[in-house]
Order: sequence, then C-alpha cells, then structure tokens
Amino acid sequence: MAVIHNIVQALWQHDFAALADPHVVGVVYCVMFATLFLENGLLPASFLPGDSLLLLAGALVAKGVMNFVPTIVILTAAASLGCWLSYVQGRWLGNTRVVKSWLKQLPPQYHERATVMFDRHGLFALLAGRFLAFVRTLLPTMAGISGLSNRRFQVFNWLSGLLWVGSVTSLGYALSMIPFVKRHEDQVMTCLMILPMVLLVVGLVGTLFVVIKKDLTPHKNYRVGNAKLSTL
Repeated sequence: MAVIHNIVQALWQHDFAALADPHVVGVVYCVMFATLFLENGLLPASFLPGDSLLLLAGALVAKGVMNFVPTIVILTAAASLGCWLSYVQGRWLGNTRVVKSWLKQLPPQYHERATVMFDRHGLFALLAGRFLAFVRTLLPTMAGISGLSNRRFQVFNWLSGLLWVGSVTSLGYALSMIPFVKRHEDQVMTCLMILPMVLLVVGLVGTLFVVIKKDLTPHKNYRVGNAKLSTL
C-alpha cells in the first residue's frame, strides 16, 4: 500500500524521476496488467477504465517513465490473456448459474450490440469490439458460449489486443508530444491521472444501479448469435 501511495503522490506532483525508479515502474506495470486483465476477462470487472489507463501509459512513455516496446508487450499480454479468460468462461462455464447471472447484470444494450456485431461480422467483431467498453468483455464470453474453436479465437484475440493497446497507447504518446499539451503538461497529466479514477467510480455506481434495477425487474433472456462464428 505504501508503494501505491508513493506512485499516486508522484503522479500528482508530476515527479517523473521518482516514477522512473525500476521498483516503482514494476509496480505500475503490475497495476496496469491486473486492471486490463480483469477488465477484459471478468464481466463483473468490465467497468474498469482500460482505455484511459492506456492513454496514461502512453503519456508515461512520452515522459520516459516507461519504455514503449515493453509497455506494448506487457499490456497486450494482459488484455489478450484476460480476453482468453472471458472466452473460457463462456466455453466451459456458460451454462453455470454464476456466468448466467453475470450476463443478466449487464445492460441490455450491450447484449444487443454484441449480438448484432457477431451476426454481421463473425470473428471480425472481436477486432472492432475491443475498442468498445463492456462489449470487449462480453464478446469473448459469447464466442465461448457459441462453441468457437480456441485456435480461431486466439488469432483474433491477440491481434485485436495488439491493435487496441498499440493504438490507444500511441494516441496517449502522440497527444503528449503536441506543443499545446506540452505547455500545459501539469494540467494534462493531472487529468490523465484523475480520469481513470473518475471512470472507476462512475463504473462502480453504474454497476450497483444496474444490479439493483435487475433485482427489481424480470430477467430477460439474450440470444447469442453464432451463425457466422461457426463458419469462419
């Protein structure tokens, strides 16, 4: 906990020299890895702020706190392994009461969006779905429930993970290089640090609201589109 406190304090004070300490950077990588793994892998954790965390990672790369290639490799592995966990849940646990209850807790629009994407684009939906919060956690579970083979899934899983992590992290890096952003470096870094926390709180509140609302209304069954998945 002391290390986490020191990291937050260093971010708040924009002490990049302290953040660049190998021990501190290792903890930062672990926190980012765990966050992306859980967000991509567990439906109850789909509210975690993956996108904003990748933007922050790009900014830290621009400040020399982290190296670009190791960051992309580590975070891609986190996202892809998490996505694989989501697939395994659908493949082997899709008919269990626990997973069914998780699926029922998600807002209906995410089920509908994921189903439409599968029906229209099959496996390619994983590429686009990776950039959509909640959907990127739900799609692999649906792929597993549909009976999609693990080999086919893994190709699109790792490719989509690399595209998502690489593009959003690069965006955070590029934004940090803009002259206007450099002139307001302190304010931008503060926003990048606060944004994941705000999204985390909003996600928690939203999740609690959905759970309470679902408990007060009848559950709805959702269809998992698998026509195209079985043919790709």
